[in-house]
Amino acid sequence: MAVMSERADGSMRIYADGKNDKNRQAFFSKCGIEKGEVFSVEIVHGACAKTVDKSAPHLIEGADALVTKDKIFLSVTVADCIPVYFYVKNSEIIALAHAGWRGILGGIIENTLEEIFKLGGKNTDIEVVLGPGLRACHFEIKDDILGQFEKYFQYIIRREEKIYVDLFAIIREKIISGGVLETNVSESGECTFCDREKFYSFRRDKPMETEAMVAIIGLKK
Repeated sequence: MAVMSERADGSMRIYADGKNDKNRQAFFSKCGIEKGEVFSVEIVHGACAKTVDKSAPHLIEGADALVTKDKIFLSVTVADCIPVYFYVKNSEIIALAHAGWRGILGGIIENTLEEIFKLGGKNTDIEVVLGPGLRACHFEIKDDILGQFEKYFQYIIRREEKIYVDLFAIIREKIISGGVLETNVSESGECTFCDREKFYSFRRDKPMETEAMVAIIGLKK
């Protein structure tokens, strides 16, 4: 199972006081998932990927990606950043990464693949899906961080005196460079900024408090 909530499901951001727990539980139930089966990352906009099993805490601190061989559900929250789903055929390894621009440049994709390989996953068996996120039509950057994308100049788009970057293309390049077959990588094609009715978008809405969707991947028992 690989799913993502929508705006109509309510905000899924995790709060210490349980503010959105009712929304999360309702969505899990809609998907046929028990709350205790879901393991989430803290989201630190970094590049750390951690391998977990069913004995792990349900909130994994200091990470933006999770990998497992257990029949559990992994989740990340997103509000423009890209959920990247990994499934390894034959070995039944799954992984889920929260890919923001800092994490992408920092190595979140490479680190997730490394954890998959440590568990015995073969690159030719890995299937990857890039979920909805901020696409090149709306990921605008300023000159202050342009230099950080120097290595990916071919994915920089200049339009109407503005600078945009295709994060999806960078992710695809990193996945394929990691040995995943190009034919095994697909995208939803959806932009969180463009579809106001369906998705929250931090960049578009500029809310006082972040509202987010939850992305989930898991293996049925």
